Amino acid sequence: MAHIKHSATRAEATPMEWLKVGSQIGRLTNTLAGRDNIVAYVGPNAGDGAPAAFNPSLSEVEVNCTIAFGKGILPEQIGDITERSVQYDWPRATGAILHEAMHARFSLYSLPEAAKVLSKEEVHALMMLEESRIEALGVQVLPHNRGFLRACAIDIVLADAFEGVKGLSTTSSAATLAALTLARIDADVLERSDVEFIAEELELFLGEDLLKGLRSIWNRFQMHEMHTNPEPLYELAREWAQLVKDAATERGEPEDGTQSEEGQEFIRVLLDALQDAAESASIGAQDDLNDQQTSEEWAEEVQAKSSATKERHDHKKEAQEVFMKGTGPSPESRTSSRLHERRMPTGPERAAAVKVAQLLEKAKYRERDAHDIVSQLPPGKLRTRAIVQGAAEKSKGIMSKTEPWKRTIRKHTDDPTLTVGVMVDISGSMSSAMQPMAATAWVMSEAAKRVQARCAMVYYGQDVFPTLKPGQSLSEVTVYTAPDGTEKFNKAFKALDGSLNLLHGTGARLLVVVSDGCYTGEEIEKAKRWIRRCHETGVAVLWLPMGPRDYYAEDIIKGTDAVMLADVNDPAKAALEIGRAAAKALEKVTSRTAA
Repeated sequence: MAHIKHSATRAEATPMEWLKVGSQIGRLTNTLAGRDNIVAYVGPNAGDGAPAAFNPSLSEVEVNCTIAFGKGILPEQIGDITERSVQYDWPRATGAILHEAMHARFSLYSLPEAAKVLSKEEVHALMMLEESRIEALGVQVLPHNRGFLRACAIDIVLADAFEGVKGLSTTSSAATLAALTLARIDADVLERSDVEFIAEELELFLGEDLLKGLRSIWNRFQMHEMHTNPEPLYELAREWAQLVKDAATERGEPEDGTQSEEGQEFIRVLLDALQDAAESASIGAQDDLNDQQTSEEWAEEVQAKSSATKERHDHKKEAQEVFMKGTGPSPESRTSSRLHERRMPTGPERAAAVKVAQLLEKAKYRERDAHDIVSQLPPGKLRTRAIVQGAAEKSKGIMSKTEPWKRTIRKHTDDPTLTVGVMVDISGSMSSAMQPMAATAWVMSEAAKRVQARCAMVYYGQDVFPTLKPGQSLSEVTVYTAPDGTEKFNKAFKALDGSLNLLHGTGARLLVVVSDGCYTGEEIEKAKRWIRRCHETGVAVLWLPMGPRDYYAEDIIKGTDAVMLADVNDPAKAALEIGRAAAKALEKVTSRTAA
């Protein structure tokens, strides 16, 4: 078939502008195929006339961007094809990629080796029947992707059919078209309505007995699951070739494949009907995919809400346990930390709080409202689903205005809010930093108070205790000892989140962690998880290691928007840097979520 290649040299390089899309297609293909060695070539010359192609010897998938995505589509209009929502925007391209991934997953025998033991007609039968086999298996293992295969099936059939009927007798050509269309109905890829005219013509021409024999072969072919053992498939290919040859001979057709004018016209009519069927199948698949996408989005929303509710409930329970008592370590607390000093803030510390507050006030932390606008004309993102839906409605006689372009407008709200949560490490590794940590905690709480932010603070070591409850403010600088042998980061974060609703709240949210990040392996993994969740939910993170051992903290925040400010041993002198870092953390999150 046209989209199975066996060249020993790699296809031409992906054009520069398509490299990002090519990388995403490569990842998607590997995911669907259950492999990790497939590379992608994307460009207008890929596929040799098919939407996509797969080269087993090179483990390379080719995607023709013009056929798969559409003429004139630019790479920046596509989005990340690995994301489910984007796949629904490009069902034909997704179906083409899925088809080649199924070849990579299930066509695990060598077609060049098959050519050494099979005749030309038998190899043709083997390759043709393999198409519906891998798609039938694809529907079985990835049933939620069936609509994508259907959306692209006729495009693949057309690429195979124009090449597949060359030099064949009329009977062999008709049998080929039956294997490419009717077999896909049995494979649950196409609906009969997608190819109704073609099915009726083929059934009439081939006759009941011959069609029954051919259907028996492709059904047995589709049931083959020993993917590295092609011997049973060889036998079916031989059976197919002999059955077609006998039927052609019985009909008096020349062995050299010469077709009469009547036979040529019959095949031409079927190929023309296939081209017409492509749009019909695509529209039918799009209707099903629209329903499926809606169901999936509802299910995801229900799951997300359920997960969020459980998470909030769990964290509120932790917050009640930690915050229900007074501030400072309680007598029954497992921490060894004790209040070492309580003093009034110094002049430089008060000045530092004012500076930090001013920078927070100026930071672009305003919450943004988003409104989606659809229109008939650019600018915006082209919604191919809207175009297909419009075509479907038009075919049914329904006149509606199609608005295929979508863009998002965001604006600042007039009443921004800021929530600040502070976590302070009191393990032994932080004992030398307790004075600057205490001053930093007071500076951040006072700055938050000055900009009318909600603020809460916890200290964590072998246990967790609050030093500032929501709605309170620190009137004094409180210095605690740091003798604890471990750090309960997980418990501290959950309690802080439960009291302030950082992860699921609204407005600008800032988490300040004062710690060197030197934890046990389990706590490090939990810390990474919560920092990633902050990144995902739009919570800005400022990490203050308070010492030279910042490599632990760097590892925890890696890959997120978190900002780290190292060597802050005198917060009064470093107030400007702290304020700038806090503002930067907020700005990074704001700019990313608003993009």
